[in-house]
Amino acid sequence: MNIIRLLNSFYREDVITDMIAYMINEDPGFAEWFTGTLCGQEQRYSKIKAYTRIGLGKGIGTPDLIIESDEYILVIENKLGALEGTDQTNRYASEEGKMRLRSAFKKPETVPIHFYFLTLDPFTPATNPDFKKLDYKKFVGVDWGSIIQDTDAVKIMSDYSALLKEFYNPLQNAALSDSIAETTRELDVLQRKLIWIHMLQQAELPAGMEMTFGEAGGFGRNAAVFLFSKKEWRQERFNGKVLMAQSMNLHFELAINLLAGNTGTDFSVHYEPHPYKPKKDYERVAGYKDYENLRKERARAFHELINQLDRKTKYRLRNGSNSILKINLGKTETFRDIIDEIVGAIGELSPLLEKIVGEKI
Repeated sequence: MNIIRLLNSFYREDVITDMIAYMINEDPGFAEWFTGTLCGQEQRYSKIKAYTRIGLGKGIGTPDLIIESDEYILVIENKLGALEGTDQTNRYASEEGKMRLRSAFKKPETVPIHFYFLTLDPFTPATNPDFKKLDYKKFVGVDWGSIIQDTDAVKIMSDYSALLKEFYNPLQNAALSDSIAETTRELDVLQRKLIWIHMLQQAELPAGMEMTFGEAGGFGRNAAVFLFSKKEWRQERFNGKVLMAQSMNLHFELAINLLAGNTGTDFSVHYEPHPYKPKKDYERVAGYKDYENLRKERARAFHELINQLDRKTKYRLRNGSNSILKINLGKTETFRDIIDEIVGAIGELSPLLEKIVGEKI
């Protein structure tokens, strides 16, 4: 019987973090493996202590796991499915955050602080670049019996590794030619999202086109969102006071519903302020009217170009505050089908978007 499954703790960040902290504090072999093999730090076990729920005060927050030694402080943010909180890693890695960390552990400024973002998701980095990306694939295939002394602890860690192997196997085995419905039917929401990231990263996009990904606020955590854009399509970032008329975050947006039994997708062209915020957050901002007027003119020019293509079954005009065009996807049985459809549409529509951005309106 798998103990982690029995306790329904695979996605419990508090339980897994407590388990890691306890193992670091109680077992020298695991402490050496975690700080050395996983985090890349060399340290004698006698000087290592792990802590959870160390609050750093208002405005900073509480890191999941902190490891202290005479030579360094390690800050580990542990994510097993949840998104990073707003500016969470930025707050921890800020100068104020570092000062409070050193104060909490009575360390001088000469003691370095290292930050790690440990997640089930092998793709998504932390917001703050000081956080080194780590993922739980490193826990798969480890011979815990050769590292950990206590037999019960070996059993628990081996059970956890077995579940992690089950979690990652579909991601490692999926192919572009696979049926989307068949491949994702038995998977949970996070596994489906990771497979989509893995597949779409293999798309051969036009020169200069970049893909980013996240989760859709409007859909909750039941949709993965992929944005395809160019650097020059993001202009005049809002400075907090005035929204410039030329402010623009222009992109193709693919939203994939991750709910069980639902493989629905929505592919569209979005023209939004830079950075994106809901319309209600910008409506009273100075300059919004000028932004809205230019956006309407550019959307109108784009719609005229779309009408000239005479492909009404493929493209449907939109006049929302975000989306200006819906793109109907044709064949969508396999991952390759979806990729071929979106790459084809991006290739056909990008020159039109370049035209409206480049023209003086």
